[in-house]
Amino acid sequence: MLFSSNILALIPILPLALAAPTERSDADVEAAPLLPDGLPFPSPEQLQKIEQDAHGTLPGLPLPITNISTTGTSNLQLLAFQEFVEVAFFHELVGNITRNVEGYGFATDVDREFALRSLQTIIAQEQVHALTANDALGHFGIKPIEPCQYNFPVTTLNDAIELATTFTSHSIATLQDISERFAASGDAALVRVATSIVGNKGSQHGWLRVFQDKYPSELPTMTTSDVNLAFTWAQSFALPGSCPNIRDIKLRTFLPLEIVTRPEARTHKIRISWTHGPDDKKDDLLWLAYTNQLNVPIVVPVQVIACDGVKSTAVATLPYDEFLLNGLTVAAVVNRRGPFANAAAVAQSTVYGPAMFIIE
Repeated sequence: MLFSSNILALIPILPLALAAPTERSDADVEAAPLLPDGLPFPSPEQLQKIEQDAHGTLPGLPLPITNISTTGTSNLQLLAFQEFVEVAFFHELVGNITRNVEGYGFATDVDREFALRSLQTIIAQEQVHALTANDALGHFGIKPIEPCQYNFPVTTLNDAIELATTFTSHSIATLQDISERFAASGDAALVRVATSIVGNKGSQHGWLRVFQDKYPSELPTMTTSDVNLAFTWAQSFALPGSCPNIRDIKLRTFLPLEIVTRPEARTHKIRISWTHGPDDKKDDLLWLAYTNQLNVPIVVPVQVIACDGVKSTAVATLPYDEFLLNGLTVAAVVNRRGPFANAAAVAQSTVYGPAMFIIE
């Protein structure tokens, strides 16, 4: 299946900066995709269908009877929040293919049928992931996360697969952080759930890459990330004001960052931009931090070349050759030079971000 010869997926974060979203319009709500099969609260019959389509069941291993930590609660809430985004995305994609929307065509009917069967399985598996996280929250007496209304910035099949590849790669990155936080917070029994989902995401990711005529495995060790960066990233697809209980998730939300220049597999300058918040100090010194693979984050100076009082544009070096920045890179503008030990340390100093790109 040769649908795209692109070797780079560049998906800058969309402009959403507040954890307390503003009201949405009726037109936005009507345009937003609804989740299938009764999510987030399927009936027993709907759950049976989900499990059949997913080729497997919700986890049946018993959870601990002790209380969960605050960190563990945030992990499960974020996992449910992210998974609902993915369910909505793939559900919308299948709808576009099924209705023969312009830009979502295939070379042959055989390719189309195989893609639909694969995507419908992925939808069901993402539903199982979301329900698993919410069921665990319920086990500990915590209110389940409810889905938002969503909007995805894609208009063609190739755009959709590139975006899916990027957010699946970042889901793997986030689940690394979730697993470590579970273990460090005394919630080790939940690590197995997170790592099992990582394996599933890896399978999906390989299929999405082959779909684009890329080799299946992106990196020897996948890029890692931070739960706060992931929370901001997931919100970029939600219509403001449409998330019923987003305030229950006690994670940070950052101001948006856009990468203007498409990064390439060479050392070069890239252009970035951001819109200032009301409390920004526009003359502060800033740096750009790159998190790639399982390496110490790379920090480079940011040179502001334009600022109109609302939006700033800057340039920064992408040191590809020195650090072999292949695969997913998570970029964030930070307010100190570092050095940073890991992605969590980057998130603690993040002002704008994240923006993400994949280089082959």
